[in-house]
Amino acid sequence: MPTLLLVNKFYHDTGAAGGVGRYLVQEEEDLLQAGWTVVPFAMAEPESRPSEWSRYFVQARDYSRPRWGWDGLQDAASLLWNREAARKLDALLTRTRPDVAHLHNIYHHLSPSILGVLKRHRVPVVMTLHDLRLLCPAIHMLRDGKVCERCRGGRFHNAVLGRCVKNSLPASLLAALETFHQRARRLYVDQVDLFLCPSRFILDKYLEWGFPAAKLRHLPNFVDLEQWHPDRIPRREDPDAYLYFGRLSREKGLKTLLEAHRLWESGHQAGGDVPRPLTLLIAGEGPDETALRDRAQSLGIQAGEFLGTLDRPGLQQALGRCRFTVLPSECYENSPMAVLESLAAGLPVVGTDLGGIPEMISEGVTGFLAQPRDASSLCGALQSAATCAAETSLRARDWAEDHADRRRHMAELQEILTQSIGR
Repeated sequence: MPTLLLVNKFYHDTGAAGGVGRYLVQEEEDLLQAGWTVVPFAMAEPESRPSEWSRYFVQARDYSRPRWGWDGLQDAASLLWNREAARKLDALLTRTRPDVAHLHNIYHHLSPSILGVLKRHRVPVVMTLHDLRLLCPAIHMLRDGKVCERCRGGRFHNAVLGRCVKNSLPASLLAALETFHQRARRLYVDQVDLFLCPSRFILDKYLEWGFPAAKLRHLPNFVDLEQWHPDRIPRREDPDAYLYFGRLSREKGLKTLLEAHRLWESGHQAGGDVPRPLTLLIAGEGPDETALRDRAQSLGIQAGEFLGTLDRPGLQQALGRCRFTVLPSECYENSPMAVLESLAAGLPVVGTDLGGIPEMISEGVTGFLAQPRDASSLCGALQSAATCAAETSLRARDWAEDHADRRRHMAELQEILTQSIGR
């Protein structure tokens, strides 16, 4: 069987690795079971999974905490072109001679320096586009809380003018230089053989921004239907809550969610036909956690709980309290795992009509859609979900089985990788 080089900046599924980390671990498990040899390449971190190839892993750098002076200059240079990553990958390829490489998130920590090494060793390269990082220096195409495409056509100075990265001029300048560098030299476009797009939206957006259609292929994300089976969710007889789970950051629209929930509470208190509000549960961590807690208190929200970070059993316990989940994102989402896991668990989803989310939510069937940044629209969708028929849960699970089956996804991925070897 063939040998796969599996590349991602993280080689684990904890913390910052997020949904990409979970995908990576499941991909390795399934390909090993199918008889492939899998060789990982990533950063060296305490959380990294054990591997006989870990001596080739690259020094970990934490770009969330910028350093100054000589160390900061080294970090900046490595972000643009990581010589250590290129050198160590060259040694790893010489030792293992993989037949094909599957790349995930290599930005910042590994850098495009590894692409030329793969090319020299004549290793076909398949890359999954998990986000818009190759187009937008700030990843999310979000500026001042609104969708932004000002950088289209190579106008990356707009990211600097808008301080789009961490509201920092130096961080925005460095991210703009990184994106300009890889676009001007066509490092990804010319050296990656095939880009896999988890959503039609992401495929269309890369196509609009100049990526060749022949190198873009739609491969929808999957969810483990067994791990997220409704039977694994300890349901309450009368669910009294709904749940957001994910990163607590501005692009997720949680400020709007708090405002929508308060509208729901005040509408019910005023009488009329407004149903009794469910309890809003918020699970996760992120840079906006303190601000969101303060905002919930200032709004006077009565039925709301912050649960912190939950492992899978804890998350499944929380889902058991819920009638539905919510993802009020105000940025271009790709194919969020939170939506897939909810649907697989038999819970409909309230989401915003933006990015790849509408590809997974059929109005009144698997959930309800709201307009982004619109608390009134979101409040209406929340109320609709709270009173929807029980069949919606069955339809949610049916959708996951029809569109996000792990075995079908991995079979198609193996076919793609094998075809890449042939080409």
